[in-house]
Amino acid sequence: MPGLLRKTYTLEEDLTPVIKGEVELPNIEDLEQHRVLSHIASGGHSFTPKWGYSKIDGHKTWTFFFLFHNQAGGLTGEGYAVRYSSGVEGARTMRFAICKHEKQGGSGADPRRGWHPGHCKLCGLDMTVDSGD
Repeated sequence: MPGLLRKTYTLEEDLTPVIKGEVELPNIEDLEQHRVLSHIASGGHSFTPKWGYSKIDGHKTWTFFFLFHNQAGGLTGEGYAVRYSSGVEGARTMRFAICKHEKQGGSGADPRRGWHPGHCKLCGLDMTVDSGD
């Protein structure tokens, strides 16, 4: 996708196959439950919650997804997945990502004023951050 910038990922086109368990959950990183729950408790208002299924090693299981947003409010193709387990080990808590984003800085950056333009060099996602005045 070089040269093609995309503003955000979409629920319909990009994340629905993941949430329906039609494709394997991409780029899984297992996380400790307390870490995921703490992030959800403190920043849950900034996630999009979706119930569905995760497919891992060909097996679909009930999963609750918490989808991440970029600064503009669009989806980044990443999130937390809390996967159901009836066993004693408890739910599996993970972070997943359609793309393991690698930011490429954009022109006109002014870090002193909080302006950090850029995009993912792998998928083209807009990763611009404006934390300034």
